[in-house]
Amino acid sequence: MVLNADIRVRPPQEHHDLIERLLQKNDGPFPFRWQVLVFAAALGWSRERRDGFEKFAEPIRYGLFNSSATIAAVIDSLGVLAHPDDAAIMADDRLHERIRVFEEYAYGGLSIIRGELNAPHARPMDVILDLCRKGATRTERRIQGLFGANMNSEFEPPKFD
Repeated sequence: MVLNADIRVRPPQEHHDLIERLLQKNDGPFPFRWQVLVFAAALGWSRERRDGFEKFAEPIRYGLFNSSATIAAVIDSLGVLAHPDDAAIMADDRLHERIRVFEEYAYGGLSIIRGELNAPHARPMDVILDLCRKGATRTERRIQGLFGANMNSEFEPPKFD
């Protein structure tokens, strides 16, 4: 049995400097590296950007992610969405696969952020806020694609006799 204390999330080495730039200690918007990865993974998913990578920076304890049920659910959800016909992806012994999917979406999201920061005089906080503004409608369209176009229609509660 693998303990959560032994599990690590591996940020991509290629984006180590970007992750550091996005931290509050460097005038970025995020207090911790794990929060940068969560935002980047959500961005990667919303833009359908999932990229593999081979070189890793210093790993982050999974327990930091797992300390929030919401963040753990994001990691699990990305794994399920990547393997929709495989219910066993939620097995405890396949957590490493769900984390790998999360890492790949985070890599994709970090690549998007890097591209946006390449603009002259781009500040990390402004780029992140702009990505949030742009992302709302794009993500809404992606969710509608998953759950159907009638998602915003009026909900009819079930009738009980």
